[in-house]
Formats: sequence, structure tokens, C-alpha cells
Amino acid sequence: MSLQRRQLYRELISTAVSEGFQLTERALQRLEEYSNPFQALASAIERLKKNRPEAVVIDVEDLQQPLEKPAEPPPPPLQEKPIHIPRLETFSVIDNDYRIEGDIAEFRSYFLSRYHLIKRILSKRRLEFTPVSEVPAIRDGGETLVAVMVLSKKEGAGNIRITCDDPSGHLEVVASKRNQQLYKQALELLTDTVVAMRIKRVGGINILTEIIYPDVDEQQLRKTPQTEEAYLCLISDIHVGSKHFRRDYFESFLDWLNRGRDGVVKRLTHLVIGGDLVEGVGIYPGQEKDLMYRNVEEQLREAGKLLAEIPQNIEVIFIPGNHEPVRKALPQPPLQDRYRRLLDEHRKMIHLSNPAELVFDGRRVTVYHGQGLDDIIQSLPNASYSTLTENAADVVTALLRYRHLAPIYGGGAQLLPSKEDRLVIVEQPHLLQTGHIHVLVNTSYRGVKLVNAAAWQDQTDYQRSLGLEPDVGYAAVLNIASMNVEMMSFAS
Repeated sequence: MSLQRRQLYRELISTAVSEGFQLTERALQRLEEYSNPFQALASAIERLKKNRPEAVVIDVEDLQQPLEKPAEPPPPPLQEKPIHIPRLETFSVIDNDYRIEGDIAEFRSYFLSRYHLIKRILSKRRLEFTPVSEVPAIRDGGETLVAVMVLSKKEGAGNIRITCDDPSGHLEVVASKRNQQLYKQALELLTDTVVAMRIKRVGGINILTEIIYPDVDEQQLRKTPQTEEAYLCLISDIHVGSKHFRRDYFESFLDWLNRGRDGVVKRLTHLVIGGDLVEGVGIYPGQEKDLMYRNVEEQLREAGKLLAEIPQNIEVIFIPGNHEPVRKALPQPPLQDRYRRLLDEHRKMIHLSNPAELVFDGRRVTVYHGQGLDDIIQSLPNASYSTLTENAADVVTALLRYRHLAPIYGGGAQLLPSKEDRLVIVEQPHLLQTGHIHVLVNTSYRGVKLVNAAAWQDQTDYQRSLGLEPDVGYAAVLNIASMNVEMMSFAS
């Protein structure tokens, strides 16, 4: 028997004797098992004096207090799931070295490229097209399918006449008002878009019977492999340098990004800025009275200081918009080095073109500032800046329906006549992020997520003159595993 054990027994026996009791060997062994044997002995003596005053021996049966379970070791701390950083691939569609001559051959190549790229998308549906030049030879009452570029539309008495062409020639197609649904589709057709038309020859006239858009294939998106949970944050149109920039809202957003214990922020790996980070100079009439900083260098320096507050574990991706000091014609190259240095003074960013392609673990995100949306707003019969909060989703959806980011040529959006039309949506995205219009969009179209996180700038006088009511202080958060998008407001 150990010295420590003998000492315990001696003290227990002494305590029992002092109260007029003897302890059996079995009682001593049982008392040793208690975490507090002296308390257990005192309780047994108290019970015996009360219930059996004649007793003088304490045996194991008299120790009625149940044995205390040995203290269980605390459960091991929960192992937090490691942060998943998605594999990122980036693609700029143009760079600062690209030059054009501006001759007629370049414009012809540009439009032929657009036509053939989109016709190829239509052909994937196993459609067979008749060249426009062969349509007049079709017998009366016969039908055929043509792939054409829409040149113009003209409303007449009870119909719309659509002039279109393909590389073989021109064609005029008539949409009758008798078919209201088809007439509405014809009325909403955007010029310079490529679509398929089913036509019927009636007395030498080409009667429109169906419009088939290039559109997106919902089935294709279902083939995307699964991935682990990670989050991206999508914002645009911050407009640093404007008197209307809501610095207070943006600082609330920065505070949120720095909450390390927030479950979403912990797993937020990338921030995508979709253009108009700064206000720029000379962008719209009367802009000078709205400027806090009157040159773009100051604006970029100030923007760089703000972005420096973003945690270093979050990678920042930036494309320019129409307010940045880059070429205005689409596609726009990345920010030039001399401006990039001002912005990157405090932290490095990934600089890409507008538009750009990002692929996160196989999920394709097309990031486009959205200058071409202005022309669509002005072309769709039911769209306007004053109703944009109601129909902005329809305006953005048009980009996917026609598989082109700026389909209308010769409008407000300047388009670069490159040899290949780089604004055709050749690879359909899982998500299309736009900006520019300063109005929220968070919806889906045929399986593709459409997101516009609005702006961080209050209404300007110029926007007021257009009837545009901006949504201010929002960020979109995308879970790349589920492709769910939550729009978060920091306007409080």
C-alpha cells in the first residue's frame, strides 16, 4: 500500500472514531473511490445517527451516496473546415497594344465575324439555313429558315417590315399584326443582332412565322462539377471623386470585410469591381460641379487608399468602366500602367479588360461594365431610365438572348471594329455581372445568374434629368458552390 493511501485511510479511520464509529476494510476501499471521501463519510455518519443510532460500524452498504462519475475530459475543440480558395483563371479580351486602321475592310471583317460566331451558336441546335440569295427561288407557300443580321425595322399599316441580310444578300421580311405575340417580338428586335427567322413565301412576300434567338442553353450549365463553399463579392460604380459618392456606406462595407469572425467574410476570397471605381473627368454635361477631386490622378490615389483597407487575404479584381481614363471604345483595355501605379500604391490588384472572363473552379463569371445597356434601354419599346427599377432585368437579359454584350452599332456605346467581334458571348457564363445603370438586378435567366450591384453614388443632376433613380450602397455576395447570390445593403 502506498504511503499516500495509508495516510488517507488513517485520516478516514480517525474521523470515524472521533464520531464513535469503526470503518470496515470494504468501506475504506469504497470511500477511496469518491472524489471527496471525507464528505461522503460525513454524510454516512449523519444518516446513521439519524436513522440507526445504535450502529457503531460503517460498512459499504452504509455509503448510500452514489459514486460520482469521474470527470469526463472536455470535448476536443471543433475543427473548423479549412478555407477553400477557388482556382481562378482570368481572361482579358483585349490589351493596350491593340490598334486599328479605321478602314472599311476592318468594319466588314468585324460584322462578318459577329455574323459567323452567332450563326455557329444557332447551328448547334441542328438548324439548317438557306442562304438569303436563294430565298426568291422558293416556291409559293414554301417555308425555309434563314440566319440573318437585322439591319432596320419599319412599322407600317398592320405590320412591321424588317430589313436583314447575310453574306449572300439582303432580304425583307414582313411580320403581320395578326399574330400579336410574333408582332411584339418583331417590334422588340434589336438592330445589328443575328437571329434565325422562319419565313413563308406568299405571293413573293417573305412572311415571318418564327424568330429563334441564339440565347443560352440551360442544359449546358448542369454539367458543371461540384466545388467547395467559397464566396465572391461583386460591386461596381463606386465613383470616388464625386461629391455624390457615399463614403459612409462604403466605409460600412469595408468594416464588414474586416469582420474576421463573420462566417461569410471568413470564406470570402475575391472582390470583383465592375468598373467606374472613380468619377473621372469630362464624362457627362455639367460634371465639373459634381467633382470633389478635379483630376483623375487624385481620384485614383483616393480610391487606392480606400481599397488598401480591404484585408490582404481577399484578392481584388478590377475592370474599367466609361468613367476610367482608358479608351472609350469597347472592348476597353485594362487600366494603363501609369494609372495602375496610383491605384496599386497600397495593395496589388488584378487588372483586366472590359469585358473580362473569370473562371472560379469551373464556374464562368463574365464581368462587363455595361455601356451597351444604354442603347438597349433606348431601343426596347417598354424600357426607359425612369422605369429602370421595374425592367432592368429585362434589359440585362437581352444581352444573353442575343449572345452579345453591345449588340447595337452606332449608338451611344462606341464599338471597336476589331477583326473578331470580342463582345459576342461565345462561352455562355454561369453568372453575368454588369454595372453602369446604377439599378439593382439579382435574377436568373435560363439558368444563368444576372447580377448588377447598382452603385455607391447618390443621384446626380444628370441622372435626375434622365429620370433615373439609383439604388445605392449594395454589394452582391456569390456562393460559388450553390451559385446563390445575396444582395447586401450597407445604406444605414
